[in-house]
Amino acid sequence: MTTVLDRAALKAAPDHSLNIEIDHMRPLILLSVCFLASACGVGASAPTVIDGSSAATFDQTLRAAKADLGPKDRLKFEAALSEFKARTFAKANSRQEYQRLLRKGLDGLTAPRVVAQFNQDVDRVGGQAADAVFEAKRALNRK
Repeated sequence: MTTVLDRAALKAAPDHSLNIEIDHMRPLILLSVCFLASACGVGASAPTVIDGSSAATFDQTLRAAKADLGPKDRLKFEAALSEFKARTFAKANSRQEYQRLLRKGLDGLTAPRVVAQFNQDVDRVGGQAADAVFEAKRALNRK
């Protein structure tokens, strides 16, 4: 039978079993925190900004910006870049002007931003094309 003094002594005595359990769990807790931090993007680098100030920095940052993308978005980026190059070529009167306009048009952008704009353009043009097809169908059905 425990007395009041025995119970008081048990309460006052530190419970080392809890400290041992926490010590064993510390690596697991640290690993969990690291995993959550990486999943939330903590420490992730920002996308590369394309620098059009010179031909050399433009080429370097354009390559780095492409590397920021996954395979699917890289294809979209290449498609957007090809379309932009074609429009720029139509405006330019010389190779030097073409290069300057190309660098100026992409200066300050990131590859994810170019892909986002490409997606918006595809949605907009795709919707317009579908509307035009339905209008043509209506016109044919009236005859």
